[in-house]
Amino acid sequence: MYSWLTGEHIQNTITSYLHKFATEEPILLRLLQILGWGLNHPIVSLVTLLFVIAILWIIIKAIVRLIETASWSILKFPLKLIQFLIKVSYFTFNSLKGNNDNSELIAANSIAIHQDKQQRLTEIYRRLETIQDEQQQLLQEAAELIATETTRIKIKELQLNQIIANSSESEITG
Repeated sequence: MYSWLTGEHIQNTITSYLHKFATEEPILLRLLQILGWGLNHPIVSLVTLLFVIAILWIIIKAIVRLIETASWSILKFPLKLIQFLIKVSYFTFNSLKGNNDNSELIAANSIAIHQDKQQRLTEIYRRLETIQDEQQQLLQEAAELIATETTRIKIKELQLNQIIANSSESEITG
């Protein structure tokens, strides 16, 4: 009798715990419903399972690639920092060592650049003069064409007036 009460007590405890857990955590109940649906529809659930596995695999690969890229960046940073410091120290040393040579070189370069600019400006000026001459020639040719066309129109008007006058005279005499 004592063992029967203990068994009933254990059963009540487990049942109340599971009932309490199911009401507090509805996601467990939802997972059980999905599992039941999956057992009733095995082909659709298999396709869905494969799709979920593929998506998870892609996400895992992306995370691994991100970790790999970050690791390489972290490992390369000290080497790039050392390379930068070596370059800076080299240029600083060269600037202190050859400061006089640089000023002469800069002066020579500025003179050469100034001469190149003057030469380029001269070329541009000549080209603009050529373009202006060509523009004047084209304007003159256009004016001549317009004048020729105007003269032709006036000649045709005179001929037309003469024909009209002749036809009027022939009607009067006729």
